[in-house]
Amino acid sequence: MSDDSADFTDEIDIVGIPDGEDPDHDPTNGRWLETRVAETLEQWGYRTARNEYCFGLETDVIARRDDLRGDPDDFLVVECKEWHQVPVQRDAVEAVALRAALMRAMPVLAVARRVSASAWRLAQLLDVRIVTEQDLYKGRLPPLTERRPPSGTLHVRREPFIHDLRDRLPLLVHRRSGLDIEAPVFHIADHGPCYVPDRTGNDEYVKAADSDYEFG
Repeated sequence: MSDDSADFTDEIDIVGIPDGEDPDHDPTNGRWLETRVAETLEQWGYRTARNEYCFGLETDVIARRDDLRGDPDDFLVVECKEWHQVPVQRDAVEAVALRAALMRAMPVLAVARRVSASAWRLAQLLDVRIVTEQDLYKGRLPPLTERRPPSGTLHVRREPFIHDLRDRLPLLVHRRSGLDIEAPVFHIADHGPCYVPDRTGNDEYVKAADSDYEFG
């Protein structure tokens, strides 16, 4: 049974454009965020395509870095959600994570306003990067950090490590394989990023203090 409880509600700041502020776009055009994300990724050195199908599942934006680095985020799958009345829910996280697993790419959820607490928590468990419109001005994707969210971005004493949030795989399905195509996602709770066993850096999370990315 899915867990939709809002256990992180009191600790998470609003993601995206705050209520009461007008977005810098035409709110009647539901495709504006897809266009904005694709154009930004192209500026960051990616080749993009929109509304492609993978195994019958339409995906808003897919991206491949022009000059491959062997990094987990050389290939991206992006779902774009512009919801104004209610926060983006868990099913959006589940959808982009499934597409990422099918395409062996890193998942990104682009949101215009905010996400629910349960969606945020699931995104951490599945290494889905939540990107806001403001993040598109920062020059690159936010890195996947050891603590979620990165240290200092919440008004709490201590943000949890990813392995404190993520359960291990059930023993019944736990196995290791030397074949990349059969390698399970998240075979160890604190190892990642997931989805990309064939790329370097796939078992490392960065320390926020060592990153020059401007969080928050």
